[in-house]
Amino acid sequence: MHTDFTRQKLLAIGLVLALGWVALFAQGVTTSSLSGIVTDRSGSGLIGANVVAVHEPSGTRYGTATREKGQYDIDNMRVGGPYTITVSYLGYKDETVENVYLQLGQQLRLDFVLQEQSVAGEEVVVEAEVDEVLNSSRTGAGTFVKPEEVAAMPSIKRSTRDLTRLDPRSDGNFSFAGRNWLYNNISLDGSYFNNPFGLDDPA
Repeated sequence: MHTDFTRQKLLAIGLVLALGWVALFAQGVTTSSLSGIVTDRSGSGLIGANVVAVHEPSGTRYGTATREKGQYDIDNMRVGGPYTITVSYLGYKDETVENVYLQLGQQLRLDFVLQEQSVAGEEVVVEAEVDEVLNSSRTGAGTFVKPEEVAAMPSIKRSTRDLTRLDPRSDGNFSFAGRNWLYNNISLDGSYFNNPFGLDDPA
C-alpha cells in the first residue's frame, strides 16, 4: 500500500512539472518561423535570392536573402496568416506561394525551385554621320556651315562676314581666337576663297 501511495505521489509530481513546463513554453514562444532552400532546376543553391513574406491581414513584410547553398531563414514571424511568400532572383522567374498559415512555435519549411528566364533586350540602333570638319587631311580648328544654315541666316549685304557669327571664337570681323584674318582659310564646296595679300575684304 505504501508503494502504491509513493507511485501516485511521483505521478502527481511529474504531471505538475509537465504542465508547468508546457505553460512556461507557451509563455516564452509567441512567434513562428520560415526556412527552406532556393535552388535552380539542376538542384544548385542560388545565393543572394530575395525571399519576402507578407502577412496579408496586417501588411507586415519579412525578408531575407539566401546564403551560400541557397538556405534561408525568417524568424519572429506573426502567428496565423495568410502569408504570401515570393522568391526572386535575377535571370529567373519569380516564384510565389499564397495562403500560407503559421502555427505557434512552428518552423515551416518551404523550398523553392526557380526556372530560368531569358532577358529580352531592346534593339539599339546607332546612327553616325561623317563630320566634314574632322578628317585626316585637316589640321587646326574649323567651322563647317551647312547650306540650310546659310539660307536661314538674315543678311543685309549678303556677305560672308555674317557667317562669322556662327563661330563663338570670332570677333565679328574675320578674326578668330585673336589671330589675324590673313591666317583664315575659306572654302566653298572645296574651292578656296582666300585673300593672302590682304588687299580686299577677306571674302
